[in-house]
Amino acid sequence: MELKRLEVENFRQFYGTQEVSFSLEESNNVTVVHGDNGAGKTTLLNTFLWLFYNELTLPQPDKIATERALDEASVNSRVPARVKLEFKDQGRQYTAERKQVFQKRSQTDLSGVQVDEDLTLEYIDEHGNHKQRNNPTSALKRILPQRLREIFFFDGETISELTADDGQQKVQSAIRNIMGLEILERAIRHLDTVEGRFEDTMDEYGSNELSDLVSKKQDIKSKIDSLENERENLQQSRTETERELTQTEERLSELEDSRELQEERDRLRTNLDNIDTDIKNIDDETGSVISDSGHLPFAMPAVEETARMLQEKRRKGEIPSEIKTQFVEDLLDIEECICGRPLHHGSGAREEVSQWRERAGSTELEEAAMNIVGRLSEIGERQSDLYDDIDELLAERSAKRDRKQKLQEQLDEISETLSEIETEDIGKLEERRQDLKSDIEELSKSIGGVEREIDDCEETLSEIEEDISDAREENEVANRARRRARTAGYLRDQIDALFKKYQDKVRKSVNDKVNQTFQSIIEKEYYARISDEYALRILKDVGDTEQELVAKSTGERQVASLSFIASLVSLAKNQYESDQDTTYFTGGIYPMLMDSPFGYLDPTYQRRVSQKLPEMAEQVVVLVTESQWSDAVAGELADIAGQRYKLQYHDEQKYEYTEIVPTGETY
Repeated sequence: MELKRLEVENFRQFYGTQEVSFSLEESNNVTVVHGDNGAGKTTLLNTFLWLFYNELTLPQPDKIATERALDEASVNSRVPARVKLEFKDQGRQYTAERKQVFQKRSQTDLSGVQVDEDLTLEYIDEHGNHKQRNNPTSALKRILPQRLREIFFFDGETISELTADDGQQKVQSAIRNIMGLEILERAIRHLDTVEGRFEDTMDEYGSNELSDLVSKKQDIKSKIDSLENERENLQQSRTETERELTQTEERLSELEDSRELQEERDRLRTNLDNIDTDIKNIDDETGSVISDSGHLPFAMPAVEETARMLQEKRRKGEIPSEIKTQFVEDLLDIEECICGRPLHHGSGAREEVSQWRERAGSTELEEAAMNIVGRLSEIGERQSDLYDDIDELLAERSAKRDRKQKLQEQLDEISETLSEIETEDIGKLEERRQDLKSDIEELSKSIGGVEREIDDCEETLSEIEEDISDAREENEVANRARRRARTAGYLRDQIDALFKKYQDKVRKSVNDKVNQTFQSIIEKEYYARISDEYALRILKDVGDTEQELVAKSTGERQVASLSFIASLVSLAKNQYESDQDTTYFTGGIYPMLMDSPFGYLDPTYQRRVSQKLPEMAEQVVVLVTESQWSDAVAGELADIAGQRYKLQYHDEQKYEYTEIVPTGETY
């Protein structure tokens, strides 16, 4: 099946006539439709469901016609709601159209009452003639069977349900449906019913011996059915218990990890205490430096003034003095000048020399002055050292405080992690783990016991059937019913064996393809597998042991589910194109329409899924929000997308509506 063109008119929020042309090029087989939440992506997906099956998976499914169109219509006038699709299937061109007409009953009527409905399916035959199917409903369901709608039209945000613990039935049904195995299932059910009717005839017309044997057979078959139901329930219980065991073991592993976190927390706390001590020591040292030398900045003005005064005296020659006071005293004591003139008391000469005592310099004073000059220089140097020391201490303190903040942030993060983990006791969890292992062993024993009972009953059933065949019977009606019942039973058993053979063959083929696709996308050393019970699981190997992994990541489950659907599409295509016997399932070529396939994926998986999308089907239609059209997605799909559209949402009018607008690479 190849989609060509979709046209919608007044359908739900699509006001007027809107259309989408799907990319048909082999190298550009992707069509991208951009739309914000609420713009109509899911509604667009539902146009296909409504067209093919007259079905909607939307709120208020009875509201078909656009409110705006009904609001603009006059009372008693009619508004058509229509979806038309042009497509190609098995080499034939088709045009399918479903239309419903609604009459507006009052001025405030925004739903209308349906007054007409029509479904048409036109095609062009091998001679180029336009013809119309007389049975469009059944013809459309044959082209795209209703059982396959969840495979080809799916919501990417709920597809991960296939990997859920109760997803086996969905996986098994999907495999059966896409490969057409339901034909064999129906044949088995019909033959079983036919066999039962013939046995009722045998019971009614046969001898007492034959009637008793038929009753025994029916009783034993009922018992087998009951035992098979019991086995299924036990297997389901075992699966759930195994899941809980895996979760418990993961929880134990997390708690073991918490021990390492606790040790790391203790180490960080020690480092934090040491840093607090360092900061206190730095504060003490800074206080000591300031206590010892903190006066210098305040004394410096006076010091600088003294230095200036001494420098002035030095400039005037007052220090150091050429004549010392002691020299003048010695001359006065001997009463003789250096020139030989006497210095008698009361003489003018003595008075002149005596005046030199005031002008002469004191040795102590000059030494003190010189000492002060040296000390003043030292004080200046000490002030400079004070500033350097304080700057260094403050820088070291700032670095310690930064380190303290980082340690505190690490401690906060560890505390938050531990608060999420440390809610259970390891001992109790270990006890629960042992209980679960015991439960699994008991369930496995019970399943084995039930299976042995089933084998015994089937052996008894076989013996009863032989007795029925060998029983003497005079009544021809009973004999004829016996022959027919035997034939129906034989055919049912043969078809059942054939069904199981094909089903297992398909499961193995899908399993290989699922894992191949999954591993090409996933980053980790995980692999996907479909178990014998049709459970889609993500696994990893631990040493030489295969261990089931209950994936925590919704993205990983989404990748596994997407890989499964892609594998079904690929297998159906290969079967359709194969020359092998296709008596029971012919496969087919189908498109994939995906709503929000990137919602739970991180950028790495977005990119890898985007790389694989064009390979997943002959034709791919992707509906994405602007946030999902990330750089990782756009980098892979922008050039591959042959057609791109935007769902332009309008709410400026009284009633909201959406337009489908073609857009280019600049979006």
